[in-house]
Amino acid sequence: MTDTDLQHARGGAEFTQELFKQLEVTTTKKNTIFSPFSIRTCMAIVFAGAKGETAEEIAQVMKYVSNSSDEVAASFENILQKYHKNDLLKIANKVYLQKESKLRDEYANITKDKYNASAELIDFAESQEATKTINDWVEEKTAGKITNLIKEGILDASTRLVLLNALHFKGEWCKKFDEAKTSEEDFWISAEESIKLPYMTQKTAFRYGEFDQYNCVALEMPYKDSDLSLFALLPDKRDGLKDLAENLKDVNLLDLSKEMCERKNVQVMFPKFKTEYSLDLAKTLQKMGIKKAFGNDADLSNMLDPAEGISLSNVIHKASIEVNEEGCEAAAATAGVIRKRCAPIVYEFVADHPFLYWIWDKQTILFAGAFVNAPN
Repeated sequence: MTDTDLQHARGGAEFTQELFKQLEVTTTKKNTIFSPFSIRTCMAIVFAGAKGETAEEIAQVMKYVSNSSDEVAASFENILQKYHKNDLLKIANKVYLQKESKLRDEYANITKDKYNASAELIDFAESQEATKTINDWVEEKTAGKITNLIKEGILDASTRLVLLNALHFKGEWCKKFDEAKTSEEDFWISAEESIKLPYMTQKTAFRYGEFDQYNCVALEMPYKDSDLSLFALLPDKRDGLKDLAENLKDVNLLDLSKEMCERKNVQVMFPKFKTEYSLDLAKTLQKMGIKKAFGNDADLSNMLDPAEGISLSNVIHKASIEVNEEGCEAAAATAGVIRKRCAPIVYEFVADHPFLYWIWDKQTILFAGAFVNAPN
């Protein structure tokens, strides 16, 4: 891994933790799933068309490798190329452009060559038809898992561009769970309150870690024929998720992997669940520090030729995940809407209370979430 790749990966981990905090995943009663990679990719396509303070704010909040659009594009290009023909993970980017508008040559080149985002003309004034076209593209690229990303009323005659990233992952566990052993057990949603959930169980060798300094244990379950895996962090206490997040606030998630034992015999009990989550990140991103891009003084003048007074109005994100005995299927999509202005003993990992998890290749966090309650 090059220094730039490492910086990009660590930035993605930092952004994941910040979004965990902003979405209050440790105190909400709702399960959360999002794709840090999808959000950062979509915003990178916005960043490629931004200048000045607008660009600086995006780069800082998104934890990009630099303020250079070429360097940021190169850091994403490496990942896009890595998974270009991968059977498990599919990544797609797209630019929809108002039919009377024209992209600046430089912006058209960087979005197409570096982000593999082809541009397509569309009439946003025909809002229902435009909404259907975009949603159909997202649904196709996520194998039907993300539907109706753009709600009616979002697009209108003032819309100039919609920038999209779509992500779909479907992987089988290297060691599948035996469905016959799945049974209902208690899941503790607080220190004293529990609900019944189906649990998958197996005993096998996994990468495992006990982090006494953070009061948690960690487990990594790999996917077959891939360098991708599911990494879970389980607090020692039933109600310890908030404290865990506080303990980890100055820790980069990538560093946790370095402290894991390579393989331990682990008795695993893991919930079988399905979660879907959606939100408009506009207010969240503004709270995190991206203010110029959403305001009247936004400088996105590198996008259109001739330049128009345009700004970012929505950053719509939707993600889903299903975890079962066979493996895991996850999908996500993000739309940026732009308008005119080791010992031989058995360890245990019993995920019977709220925990954090993510899917990654030990570098790029593709999906991240918190499982805290009955599947929604």
